[in-house]
Amino acid sequence: MAHLPPVETWPECVQILVIGPNALLLGILTWVWWPKTNREWKRFGYVFAYLIVFFAVLYFVFGWK
Repeated sequence: MAHLPPVETWPECVQILVIGPNALLLGILTWVWWPKTNREWKRFGYVFAYLIVFFAVLYFVFGWK
């Protein structure tokens, strides 16, 4: 099994390329794109679930704090 390096050891440009778009999506999701209909709530839930999984993987697998 391969050893995965912690996020802190990644080059800063890689951290920005990986975390930046997802952090931007989280900001847009919670600040700009607030759902108004049931269909939008479903899409909101899918995107929010994706972000939870993404940040959970960073935290539990790569040790990001």
